[in-house]
Amino acid sequence: MDRSFLRSALGWIVQASLAITLGTATHAALADSFPSQSVLLTVGYPAGGGADVAARQLSAPLQQLLGQTVVVENRGGASGSIATAYYLQQPQDGHRLLALTGNDAVMNPAVLKSAKYDPNELRLLHPLIFSDLVLVTGRKDAPENIDKLIAMIKAPGGPEYSFGNWGVGSTPHLASVDFQLQAGIKTLDVQYRGVTPIVQDLVGGQVDYAFLPIVSTVLDMIRAGRLKAVSMGTVSRNPSLPDVPGTGESTVLKDFNYQVWPGIFVHRNTPEPVARKLQESVAGVVNSAAYQKWSVDTGNRPMTPMDLAQADAFYRDELARAQRLTAKANLSRQ
Repeated sequence: MDRSFLRSALGWIVQASLAITLGTATHAALADSFPSQSVLLTVGYPAGGGADVAARQLSAPLQQLLGQTVVVENRGGASGSIATAYYLQQPQDGHRLLALTGNDAVMNPAVLKSAKYDPNELRLLHPLIFSDLVLVTGRKDAPENIDKLIAMIKAPGGPEYSFGNWGVGSTPHLASVDFQLQAGIKTLDVQYRGVTPIVQDLVGGQVDYAFLPIVSTVLDMIRAGRLKAVSMGTVSRNPSLPDVPGTGESTVLKDFNYQVWPGIFVHRNTPEPVARKLQESVAGVVNSAAYQKWSVDTGNRPMTPMDLAQADAFYRDELARAQRLTAKANLSRQ
């Protein structure tokens, strides 16, 4: 065999091995040096909502793991798309995180003309909680279950009932649209900037009903008797509200199953070693005994841990599901 060829091949192997070694070392160094400054966690909703509460529950232990201050800021409006647009314009070095519900992340570009981003620009690190929706009202004439509510709405000469949500394409909006389609009814759609103002208007009587996630504020209002839970927005009952029927007990609704899951996102172009370190840190907090106890105590479903690859796959599945829901509800961009 030609010796020059052997020398050339050997040289290429050495160079390739050196490149791999240097690349691995560079990635390790990048991960080790991160974070080099405080981390800004932008929440796409007003203070007090489920995503905000879950993000703030995360921030203190995450700060301890990262060794840098984690600052939480709220940028509510347009189902989280205002915060998302702001976030995507920031440096992509991992020192900025976004807390957003998964449904809003994938649905906004499909239903809002103002949401000028591609959901694939976002990368999910880990969900924070899985929260079932519950149909609640502040009305004194609240029915015992969702089938009786349908009968009330269909009654001749009755009032027009209003349903609150936090924007077109949000999970509460999709649940309301699906409810109307399956029940063959029409209700008034009222949009808010988040969970907290909806709860305030439910109690005050400015809006009649809403499908809301079981966050601490909603659960406390139900337990205090200030809100009435008519039905779960899921097929099965929730352990935190065992007396509230699931939609699987309805004679009208079929396969009616809605949850909200806020998560922590980074820009898709965040360096891989930084994304991996952030993901491991967020996952470590979310799946800790203390965080899970808080989560379950406030009505959420137990968390199944995810690594970065599993989070990527989960997000892709949610994006495909959102596309199916958009077609089912016949939603168009507004």
